[in-house]
Amino acid sequence: MPLLSQQFDVIAPDLPGFGDSSKPESGFDKKTIAQRLHELIEALGIERMAIVGHDLGGHVAYAYAAQWPEAVSHFVFVESSLPAFGQEEAMDVSRGGSWHFGFNMAGDISESLVEGREFLFVNHFVRRESVGVFDPDSISNSDIDVYAQALARPGALRCSFSYYRALPRDRQDNVIWGKTPLSMPALSIGGQWGYGAASARTLRRVATNVSDVVIDDCGHYVPEERPVEFAKAVSGFISNETA
Repeated sequence: MPLLSQQFDVIAPDLPGFGDSSKPESGFDKKTIAQRLHELIEALGIERMAIVGHDLGGHVAYAYAAQWPEAVSHFVFVESSLPAFGQEEAMDVSRGGSWHFGFNMAGDISESLVEGREFLFVNHFVRRESVGVFDPDSISNSDIDVYAQALARPGALRCSFSYYRALPRDRQDNVIWGKTPLSMPALSIGGQWGYGAASARTLRRVATNVSDVVIDDCGHYVPEERPVEFAKAVSGFISNETA
């Protein structure tokens, strides 16, 4: 945010259920999350913007751009995939996908097993060899503790896992939206040791004007691990397209 705010007005809300936001009981399908985000943008009086989404935030950003394409000048898709357009492979452990999708979708048992072990849970995903960080020093234990403390707040685990439990509903929505490819300039940003070029392959299935970049020596958590390179990619994309 400090890097990009030198050139742009930057708004980075905690999505519903995360961080300091409220912990609603329902409405975690990405269509609904995007609608709530749209209400925020309208309340701020913003008519058009560039939207950037990482991981599940990429799901939300796509749902936003698909519903209000005229309000999105640029779409940036970071280390992400989409249900119906490649996500299923990432969820299939028999094909090298990650176990956490099924675990997060399992129901109350997920919260019970992670409660009180939030640091262990977050640290695992940050430090794991596949789709973790490339540089182990790029995210400190103090950084992880911030995320762990947020996840330990009442309702936070339920909300976090609910984003995954809504994936079947998201798939249905994406199938409909995917029939009308996005036409605004779109950029995929991947990490060399994260999703790599996979994000771009997904994006090209739902958008027509796509460029892509893969950041070297970087894992899945691009904004945290390579903030300078990430900000440069976003800034260059938006500036060049609007020039």
